[in-house]
Amino acid sequence: MNKLIITVVLFFLFGLMACSVEPKKINIGKDACSFCKMSIADNRFGAEILTKKGKVYLFDDVHCLLEFIKTNTIQQSDIKETYFVGFENPHELIEAPKAFLLKSNELHSPMGGNIAGFTDQNKLRDAAAKFKGEAITWESLLKTNK
Repeated sequence: MNKLIITVVLFFLFGLMACSVEPKKINIGKDACSFCKMSIADNRFGAEILTKKGKVYLFDDVHCLLEFIKTNTIQQSDIKETYFVGFENPHELIEAPKAFLLKSNELHSPMGGNIAGFTDQNKLRDAAAKFKGEAITWESLLKTNK
């Protein structure tokens, strides 16, 4: 009886560990965009959607992320978090509501979204001095995407 209880407890614990819900590191040149299916090639741009069930959707550009949302492939209520790749630190993922975003035609992102994410206002300001554009918010992107 004790072996059965231990087996059930271990099975349950391993099941919980397998269901971890966290973002995925984008592998440049290996991962494909979930919307346009192109290989993700520029490590300064990109985004992710993480569902509540742990599925990760990767994007090569904010443009693809926004177009994917329009398709209703997943319901808004099923999205746990959305992330942007850090423009200055490409392996850093920034939660969308906390990101400082710059939209500039001078950024030349892969699919023409031309939006870069930053972790703070100062980094955004520095980038805006190099790439003429405007600061935007995640909320404003969602509103104009409808």
